[in-house]
Amino acid sequence: MAYPIVIAVLLLFGLVIFYRYIQLQKEIRKLVRTTSDIRTGNLNMRYRLHTANKPLNELGEELNRLVDYVQKSFERTTFLEDERKRMIANISHDLRTPLTSLLGYMEALQQDATLSAEEKEAFLRIAVSKGDDLLTLLQDFFELARLETDDAAPDLHPVNLSELIPEVLVDFYPALMKTNVTPVIDLPEDPLLVRGDSAFLRRVLNNLLSNSLRYGADGGEIGITAREHTGKVWVEVWDRGKGIARQDLPHIFERLYTGEASRNASLRGTGLGLTIAKNLVERMGGHITAASTPNEKTVFSFNLMKS
Repeated sequence: MAYPIVIAVLLLFGLVIFYRYIQLQKEIRKLVRTTSDIRTGNLNMRYRLHTANKPLNELGEELNRLVDYVQKSFERTTFLEDERKRMIANISHDLRTPLTSLLGYMEALQQDATLSAEEKEAFLRIAVSKGDDLLTLLQDFFELARLETDDAAPDLHPVNLSELIPEVLVDFYPALMKTNVTPVIDLPEDPLLVRGDSAFLRRVLNNLLSNSLRYGADGGEIGITAREHTGKVWVEVWDRGKGIARQDLPHIFERLYTGEASRNASLRGTGLGLTIAKNLVERMGGHITAASTPNEKTVFSFNLMKS
């Protein structure tokens, strides 16, 4: 009697093994199909296994994590490639415009014998101005490239903003007077020390003030405020100009981004000043933001640790 029972048990065991083998084959074929779909470019596919086999489930989970990583890397690469193309297009545009104008005036000076002395002098002034525009663009571009490839740490030390900010503002007084813009300064009387790099801070303040003067002069006021709050020092540079459109605001710190308003030839900057400012602030351990209510107030704010 025991012999038939043993045979039945062995047969049942064999059927269980065979069933598991069939299920394993089925899940492996699903793995192969999913892998094939992913290999052909469908990065939204994921491995979904229905099996009690723990190692196989763990394999599926690891493969899903690998696909997540590949998808994020692919999206990042696509984003960087799109940004590179846009950056090259903007550089080409911003180089071509002043260069074409400069060459046009130089050609006129060379070939037009009817120009008066006053006209020649005016053409030369314009050509020099266009050359300066080109030089500024190239200097900003190479400075940003240098900053992004230079791993050297900034020289962080206590910097007194109550002294540094007025020193930077002095350089802007001729431009402020020329454009009839009133500077509004709100600084504490006592020393306001931050942990920063003096050269970096000068460049950040220069870039933010230049930006406000270029785009906000029509508002008649440009201001700078410094205050301490919760262990950090906040610096705000503001103006009452036309402001930044809502669709442009998330992109203003991107390389060479210039919104539609700044495509006015008389206003257009290099598009790199704000990117450089952001890079410098972050290298000092701070954070920079922007907010704008058009025709009311546009504010660029950055913070650094109090020293």
